[in-house]
Amino acid sequence: MLFSKQEKTIVFNVIRQFIYFCVVFAFVLFLVYLSSIYHSKTFAEHGVVENIQLGLLLSSGLIFLVQLKLRPEYACVLWLLASCSFLAACRELDMFFDEHLPVISWRIGFIFPLIAFGKAYQYSYCLKKTLIRFFTSPSFYMMSCSMIIIIPVAQCIGHRPLMVNVLNTTGISAVKELFEEACEAVGYLMILLSSIECYFSLPKTVNLKINRK
Repeated sequence: MLFSKQEKTIVFNVIRQFIYFCVVFAFVLFLVYLSSIYHSKTFAEHGVVENIQLGLLLSSGLIFLVQLKLRPEYACVLWLLASCSFLAACRELDMFFDEHLPVISWRIGFIFPLIAFGKAYQYSYCLKKTLIRFFTSPSFYMMSCSMIIIIPVAQCIGHRPLMVNVLNTTGISAVKELFEEACEAVGYLMILLSSIECYFSLPKTVNLKINRK
């Protein structure tokens, strides 16, 4: 059976999404394995899962930066994505920054979005074109899904009042920590996967000279 170029692209996209699904599933099983070793300390502050979360975010940011060399035509988008990963990494290190950088604390991470906005201004002549191409790529939808997991699911469903009302007890710290941190870890993994997908799903040629002023 012969496939057209467009059909081959669709097939490869489906295969990659299936691989990502398997990776996420394996990661959840890995969390189960870690819980058999670390027990109540699995999701503790500065514990093994929090360190994994930090590693996922830093890796995502670095992958986006590496792609600056491989796909310079998407520099403005890649800078924005990398800055979000590094900002989230700083947020995960809030206790560290609270101790070593009082007042400003993890907010020092906002320097990364400032750099990204500066780059966006530098590439403003092609910002719209590259953003549109990113917004129509599988990578964007994967990242959107990860944000749904990290914010509405992890933070809102893991919100203390909801859990207290449902479980009918105030001793829900461990359950809250388990739910929030596990969901966040999965969300961060999906950001890492979307950073990889970004390379495959974005068109490889963008004429940056068009409409440049």
